[in-house]
Amino acid sequence: MPPVPPWSWFSALLLGALCACGTPVPEPVPPEAPPPLSEQMDPALAARLQAAREAVLADTCFRERPDGDGCEWGDFPFDPGAFAMSHDSGEAILVIDDFPTLPLRTLRYQNRLRGYYRVDGQGQLAPVSFSWRLPVTLHRVLQSFASPDFIPAEQLRSLEPLLSETYRAQANDSAGHGSFVFSVLVETNPHQSLVLLDTLRFQTFAAEEFCDTSGTPASFERLRAKASVVADGLRTLMAEHGVRYVNLSSGVTLASVRADWLASCQGPLPDDSVLRGKLAAYMPIYAALFHTPGVFTAQSAIDAISPEENPFDFASLLFPNRLRVGFFSVLESGLDAEGRGSHASLGGWPGQANVDVYVNTGVLPQRPFEHNRTPLLQVDAFGVDILPITRATTSWVAPLALSRFIHARSAHFEGQELSDALIRQVMERMLPPSCADLPGGVCRYQDPLLHGQTEAVRLNYRRREYTAP
Repeated sequence: MPPVPPWSWFSALLLGALCACGTPVPEPVPPEAPPPLSEQMDPALAARLQAAREAVLADTCFRERPDGDGCEWGDFPFDPGAFAMSHDSGEAILVIDDFPTLPLRTLRYQNRLRGYYRVDGQGQLAPVSFSWRLPVTLHRVLQSFASPDFIPAEQLRSLEPLLSETYRAQANDSAGHGSFVFSVLVETNPHQSLVLLDTLRFQTFAAEEFCDTSGTPASFERLRAKASVVADGLRTLMAEHGVRYVNLSSGVTLASVRADWLASCQGPLPDDSVLRGKLAAYMPIYAALFHTPGVFTAQSAIDAISPEENPFDFASLLFPNRLRVGFFSVLESGLDAEGRGSHASLGGWPGQANVDVYVNTGVLPQRPFEHNRTPLLQVDAFGVDILPITRATTSWVAPLALSRFIHARSAHFEGQELSDALIRQVMERMLPPSCADLPGGVCRYQDPLLHGQTEAVRLNYRRREYTAP
């Protein structure tokens, strides 16, 4: 056996001493995450905010004369060419709703609007020529923050009291159903561009065919043919603007067709068999919305009566890319990130036959509209602050479910093209089969805001919990 070198014994003893008596090396501490962008304020933005505040304070005419008589007004056209986003996912949201005009709050996000459309009398989807009539300073201030780099509304919060005091009348320009839907979507999905489309109703683009009382197969076919033109236009619009998501906080039913006929047509109301024929003629449009390849739609659910009176509100194999959205409103849901928990006390509206997913608003439905720390939020009338919603409806929660779908798609399937197969995978991620106490075992009760399951939180634009001004 060869002799062992003396240095080997020394090395072994030294190594043993180090191992036995040395202090354990601590685990490396990960760097602290930066605060969300909404809580940051770089000097350049601070200077812009100060200049904006000074400009509004100097616009004394509108404070002294609320009607704006003799004050400085201007007409400012909407320009789709102003679209500019530094971080664009390439997957746009199509919002189909009541947009008789562009609401004031859309001005602050004009750089994210790919277009504003309405169906004309020939059934063609055409760009709407629109101009805002506004105080010059108000337009200049809001336009200055419609920048390619997304600016969270909370960063502009100091402007809100000044704008509300100076331009009280103009705040009403953000009223309207479509405007409210926009206000729930726009800040929650900061990397999505938007396309706005005014309501799709026969009386607006097929008045003659809609008011035909004959009830003949030929009359229904003429109406359906006009709907097919609109459906083709929808698919073209989706392809041109990269639309992958649709928010539909509206719909058509036998009751709505009856009301539309009474409001738009002359003579005695046709019987229900004729009205059902007119309702059925919408099918090409809803097929385009609920079954265009690679396009997902969130639809606000209603308390539907029957498939005959509500053909587009019941579950159907014809509409595989659609989720019907209901809501519940509690302060503490107790649900985990997959929707598991105790469901018996959560309630929900409308009934389960009409709903694919219930989402929690976190806001109680009675005054004073108490809310939890993660309530459903909307943008204020000027686009410079966010605040909890008050009265909940399915119209306001369809955008929340859509936002959750976009989050699940982006967080778990980034880089994969959105196909019908992937839509099904994302739906299963949203609604996992992990709740044995619910029909089909599907976790249809979800609290995405509690778990920060939105892009605004995931991308660190805002905190999960809401902070009031």
